[in-house]
Amino acid sequence: MIVEHICDKNGIVMKRFKDNMPGKEFALSFLKRRAKSINPRIFQNIKRARAAVLPEQINNYFDHLEKSIERVPPSNIINYDETNLSDDPGRSKVIAKNCMKYPERIMNSTKSSTSIMFTVSGDGNILPTYVVYKSTYLYVPWRNSAPKGTRFNCYRSGWFNTKFFEDWVFTVAIPYLKKSVGLKVLVGDSLSSHLSCDAIKMCDDSGAKFVFHPANSTHLTQPFDVAFFRPLNSLEYLWN
Repeated sequence: MIVEHICDKNGIVMKRFKDNMPGKEFALSFLKRRAKSINPRIFQNIKRARAAVLPEQINNYFDHLEKSIERVPPSNIINYDETNLSDDPGRSKVIAKNCMKYPERIMNSTKSSTSIMFTVSGDGNILPTYVVYKSTYLYVPWRNSAPKGTRFNCYRSGWFNTKFFEDWVFTVAIPYLKKSVGLKVLVGDSLSSHLSCDAIKMCDDSGAKFVFHPANSTHLTQPFDVAFFRPLNSLEYLWN
């Protein structure tokens, strides 16, 4: 996805790639050319539902995290994570005439999804949220009554992509980090949609570095998942 993003951003069309997305052969050739600096590692495919993360992975992560945040003040550490909420009111059985083929009820909502990026610093400072609606247009009423500083965007899938992550870095993370002196650390997941060369460069220029959670481990290592999203999603489930 990074190669595709760089090509699209710079107006480059690679005819050997399908829609600028390189295939397996390109990846293998890339690894071969850079065998001295990078190499493939063996990892275990784990379903999120089972979440059988090895203890060694968790221990290694926290060892690395401990070294990364050593002598970094809590205010210079920000944790970020994205969650997706649905306004689906759910369906239930009703009594209807046999001639009514498709019984409907009028609601002020339909099944859709909204992604929200939450960010908080190590000393408890909550940064502005970044909201992505599932839509091709961003309507003014959707922004009413939002917390101060909230950023809004929209996309047909309702999920974050590289473009939105870069915008979050530029408009939310960087303005906060620039107020601090010394080393800064951003802690989050390693989703491909949350990574880009420009985002990493922007943070590096501001004296900030990323620390990523091990794959499939956010239910154990991500504070938002453990302490915030879990109860939030439970309330969403009860509402639906």
